[in-house]
Amino acid sequence: MTVFTTVRVRERDGRGWIAEASYKDDSGKWRKRSKTLKATGKRAAQKEAEAWLAKLNAEEERREAEGATLAALGLNPQSAPTVSSYVRDYIEGKSEIEPSTRNEYRRMLDKLIGPHIGDIELKDPALNTETVKAWVAKVSKQYAPATVRKALTLLRSAMREAVYNDLAPKDPTFGVKVKKDDCKRKNSLTQEGVRVVCGVLEIAELNPSMLGVKIALYTGMREGEICALRWKNVNPARGELTVEEAIGRDGSRFYLKAPKNSGSSRTVYFGSELAADFVERRKAVEAECNAAGVKFSPDMFVLGNIRGEFLRPLYLSNKWRGLASALELKGTRGIRPSFSDLRHTFATMAVAAHVDIKAISESMGHSNAAMTLNTYADATVEGKQRAAQTMQAVLTGGGEQ
Repeated sequence: MTVFTTVRVRERDGRGWIAEASYKDDSGKWRKRSKTLKATGKRAAQKEAEAWLAKLNAEEERREAEGATLAALGLNPQSAPTVSSYVRDYIEGKSEIEPSTRNEYRRMLDKLIGPHIGDIELKDPALNTETVKAWVAKVSKQYAPATVRKALTLLRSAMREAVYNDLAPKDPTFGVKVKKDDCKRKNSLTQEGVRVVCGVLEIAELNPSMLGVKIALYTGMREGEICALRWKNVNPARGELTVEEAIGRDGSRFYLKAPKNSGSSRTVYFGSELAADFVERRKAVEAECNAAGVKFSPDMFVLGNIRGEFLRPLYLSNKWRGLASALELKGTRGIRPSFSDLRHTFATMAVAAHVDIKAISESMGHSNAAMTLNTYADATVEGKQRAAQTMQAVLTGGGEQ
């Protein structure tokens, strides 16, 4: 049985702390296993590392017990790890990921990875770059490029860890990519679609679902962020709100979690129209609290009820789907736009209106402006025409200041 004897922590050039647990392999050679820590200080990092060390040894004891059970059943507990078995262990061993992310990884393994290359052993020469390229080409015929890219990223992360732990001779995903040309174009609302939706929002009752649609269209916030928004995070007078939480999903269970990434915790600004809607919504909630004899709390959710419960993102999506169907909306891809396409619409129209790309990026919670341009912004016909006219003026001297 592998016994992890010591653990040490070190800082990675100001990019957080990492723990390294030492153990001896079957040949007596010292090896290490590493883990990125959540802690921000050395003392907290050491405490987290020691807890991880205890968990590693507990896991080894569990595997030892399972091995004895397999041996008693006549099975080989020392069988060589396959792609499926190792990726699954990799997924289950990542204690720091959200339950919703873990479930998504499991689905990728079961549907995209396992059925095609899951039975190949890690040290089998057949597990090579050409095999992975062929796998990508095959699943790309069945799944969207974004889905294939996520599955490839999962496989790559697991294989790199396998190489680090000397369980695989080399990373078979090295150099393998999903073609960018195959990426689906986002299905934003057309200008006519935006006009229709805004017209409906202007005359419709300001209920939670309608306000949710307006927040998405006017700010580019994610669905889970909107549902997790509390009154204490909204300042209509200053026209700003702070994104501090999001709603995650684990099967049928919804739960509060931190925003998607570090850039997702942010301040979002909005105009006077949405500010007036927030004020109206709060007055309605406070009135409902008074009628029910419940004390209003700033911790209540903007779209939630007076019992302190948040509105489920699935409910918001379903309400939008019904509205989009009733209005017979078609996006830029000719199909009905989803709720997440409201976010894309915000970015596309902001870019077309020459809003500063850095401001758009930070408002949407992206890590950098390049991601905003590459992922969420389409070049409009009007934009291309303006570019042509501008370049003509520059080249003929008419664009000189």
